[in-house]
Amino acid sequence: MPAPDARPSPRILFGHPPGLVLLFLVEMWERFSFYGMRAMLIVYMTAVVLPDAPTHVAGYQAVCTLLHLDPAQAGTVRISSELYGVYSGFVYLTPLLGGLLADRLFGKRATIIGGGLLIVAGHLLLTTPRWFLAALLLIVVGTGGVKGNIAAQMADLYEPDDPRRERGFSIFYVGINIGATAAPLVCALLAERAGWNAAFMATSAGMILGLALYVLGARHLPERQAEWTASRGRRAVSGGHPAALLTVLSISSVFLWISYEQQANALVRWLGTGPSDIGMAWLQAIPPAMVLIGTPVLTLRWSAQARAGREPGPGTKMLIGAAIILAMQCLLGALSVVLGGRAPSPWLAALYFAGWEVGDLYFSPAAMGLFSRLARPGYESMTMAVWYLTIFAGNLASGWIGGMWGSVGISAYWLLIAALTAVGVAAMAICRPLIMRTPHAVVQDA
Repeated sequence: MPAPDARPSPRILFGHPPGLVLLFLVEMWERFSFYGMRAMLIVYMTAVVLPDAPTHVAGYQAVCTLLHLDPAQAGTVRISSELYGVYSGFVYLTPLLGGLLADRLFGKRATIIGGGLLIVAGHLLLTTPRWFLAALLLIVVGTGGVKGNIAAQMADLYEPDDPRRERGFSIFYVGINIGATAAPLVCALLAERAGWNAAFMATSAGMILGLALYVLGARHLPERQAEWTASRGRRAVSGGHPAALLTVLSISSVFLWISYEQQANALVRWLGTGPSDIGMAWLQAIPPAMVLIGTPVLTLRWSAQARAGREPGPGTKMLIGAAIILAMQCLLGALSVVLGGRAPSPWLAALYFAGWEVGDLYFSPAAMGLFSRLARPGYESMTMAVWYLTIFAGNLASGWIGGMWGSVGISAYWLLIAALTAVGVAAMAICRPLIMRTPHAVVQDA
């Protein structure tokens, strides 16, 4: 068995290192677990957990105090929205801790396995309302050990100046979205036909499968960037870490995630017929389905452009994606005005979901690849955790904004989300020239 820091195998599979297949499958099952639970969480809290929470959920009063909420006055809509925002935000904050543990103490491999075990324990506890908050805490901490480190191991498969890196992240993104496509369909069906216990057992099984695959195949992955890679990385950042670029890129990303997280929060409420309606959860399968359809098309196109020396760089891809996302958010705002606040038909909502994800196909893989290129040697997991920190901030803000649902007009709400998305696009436009002026951060950006 090669040493952990040995050069990754030069063998390729479909033009990429074989380790991509393992990480693809692991992330697919981990995301099945995450998105299956995410699709049901708001409805499960509202219909099952919160009605008897003051007397039956351990730690509920303490959490309400921390969130400055009065359970007698806030109501289940606001409390569930803020709890959802805190949970879905913190799963993207704890990768900072996971990255620190991996980079400085335990290594990526051990940290990923430990995090996966915590996630499994959390999902198994979710069906016991008394330990609902404890279960969320276990999932939050466990996700911190998995997310940033899996992405950092993806980056370890490529040299810093390898033009395949962003396309590799696009393929990796397909694995994420296969799991995310199947999860809302499978778990919502199980919740309706067999009850909550069966649905959450399915999310537990997804994480167990992902963890088993990783344990069996992790020996084939580099534990850290090899010296041949790190030395090039040192030259790439020898002029100093581009903090200004990362700062502006991070700020712009936060506003896009505010838009994204409305899909499982306010948009669920708008499209549903009642607080316990899970029948529209199938719409959340559309974005990952678009990834499955669109990624092969875009990857083939970008590969052909690369051979001709005309592939757009990450900055251009991110700006195109952000602009498409803004267009979709403006569409939703316009529909709310035209329909007088009534929810659009499922097919119009499906158009919004599909269009939003086309934008994300340009944006997210390019951003992940760029963050990995900008990592200092020895800080790969921490740098990828900064990327997930933007999602944390967006989720937290989205939960707080979601608490306004019902207290402001529906049209005003969706126009506010569109305006915040526009701020993100403006910041992304500032990012692009900064990327183009950062030596060796990208192969090209035309």
